[in-house]
Amino acid sequence: MALEELRRLAESGDFEALARALVDRFPQGLVGEREALVTFLVNRVGLSHGDAVKLADALEATGYAHHLPGERPRWVFTSRPVSLRALMRMLDQEYAEFVGEGDEDPREEALRFIASRLEVDRKVAEEILEGLAAAGYASLGYSPEAGRDRYLFEFPEIFAMTYRI
Repeated sequence: MALEELRRLAESGDFEALARALVDRFPQGLVGEREALVTFLVNRVGLSHGDAVKLADALEATGYAHHLPGERPRWVFTSRPVSLRALMRMLDQEYAEFVGEGDEDPREEALRFIASRLEVDRKVAEEILEGLAAAGYASLGYSPEAGRDRYLFEFPEIFAMTYRI
């Protein structure tokens, strides 16, 4: 999508369309610290700094943009508003019990969990899982409890401190 279109969507205040455009442009998220989104909006989209800060704050407050701090920090965008804090609590408290026995593909299992718990469609679940994996929060690994490979979710301490999980 052209940067002019992003500017038009940003200026219109259509968060849903803007979020979809950001997902398309950055399927694994916008790499960088918290200020990376504002920097992109100023330097590439052409918004004033004040407008970029307001827009970034609004996208985050409405659940379309999520900053994931840590070793591989990035902004993750979702085409529907979601609460990553709620998801992280559910992953911490419910995912181990959700993981069934058998040969289910670990990716499909993780997508099914995310979709069902957040009440989102598969596309949004894929956006979330891809963003979490790109930020280093999700990886495929062997689970001794399940006795097979599955997605393992780990959230750095900095995330808990930032978002008070």
